[in-house]
Amino acid sequence: MKIFRLLPTLLLLPGLLSAAERTLKIDRSRSFVDVDVDATKNFTAHLDAYDAKVGVDDAGKIRGAVFTFKFADLKSGNDSRDADMIKWLGGGAPEGRFELGNLALTPDGQGQASGRLIFHGVTERIEFPINVARADGAYAITGETTIDYRNWKLKVIRKAFLFTVAPEVKIRFKLTGVPVEAPAK
Repeated sequence: MKIFRLLPTLLLLPGLLSAAERTLKIDRSRSFVDVDVDATKNFTAHLDAYDAKVGVDDAGKIRGAVFTFKFADLKSGNDSRDADMIKWLGGGAPEGRFELGNLALTPDGQGQASGRLIFHGVTERIEFPINVARADGAYAITGETTIDYRNWKLKVIRKAFLFTVAPEVKIRFKLTGVPVEAPAK
């Protein structure tokens, strides 16, 4: 009989747990995502638009994150080079997605993040150092990693034997935001 009284509580538990989680509202003026490319002529591409959903619990711990973007929003400052990138990715409107799997932080905010990076129809696990700083209710999440785009079944870019893009690119980011209550469902 006790199980029947406990059952409604158990059914409500997921709703209560998710209600305690809040999402960071990212301040784009204080955030960036850059990709450093080692090529015949090195350049940095800047991600102009993205969707970052970072969930924090009532204790202030990050409990999850999903970061999605369109490669068309990754701007190198050269329209022709940006168009070539889209062709290299297979054309259309290619998108990318990072899903946080694990986040291990020391009390000072230094740590390691790992998750799945998905693009070009391939999912690969990546791991990178991260720093999470909190001040005046705001979070500043910074990190960087180097990936080898060949792991996503992309070929090394060579153009007319004069221009080559190294297969390893460095991704640097800083996301700054404050927790806001989730909208009612």
